Amino acid sequence: MPANDDAIDLLDDDHKQVERLFQQYKAAHDASRKRMLAAQICQELTVHTRIEEEVFYPAFRQATGDQQIVEHSTHEHREAMDLVHRIEQAQVDDKLMLELEDAVLHHVNDEREKMFPEARKAKGLDLAALAQQLQRRKSELMAHA
Repeated sequence: MPANDDAIDLLDDDHKQVERLFQQYKAAHDASRKRMLAAQICQELTVHTRIEEEVFYPAFRQATGDQQIVEHSTHEHREAMDLVHRIEQAQVDDKLMLELEDAVLHHVNDEREKMFPEARKAKGLDLAALAQQLQRRKSELMAHA
């Protein structure tokens, strides 16, 4: 995988990866493949949510002062993580997976349309350094997953 130029590229690469996994889940026909993909989606989302909340959101809030968009995104994370926990308890639940996909796609769209453009314009937000922090934290979390 190529090095990400900045934090937004790194986060959006995560978004694209999860979108691909959802497509694979919907195309899968056997329960064991669906279980494997559901587990992978849940893990990716859990790690992604953590790095956004621990690294990106605080830096974004500090640089922009935009508390409202961070609170909205954090609320969407809580909703998605509630679904992740429910999915982790289920065997295979297509309805919950579709609900999660809808929640994730809505959240991704919000970030792409509102938060990311604001972050790109923010003075004092070093997106390259932030990408390194995000990647380090992501590697730590994936190693313990």
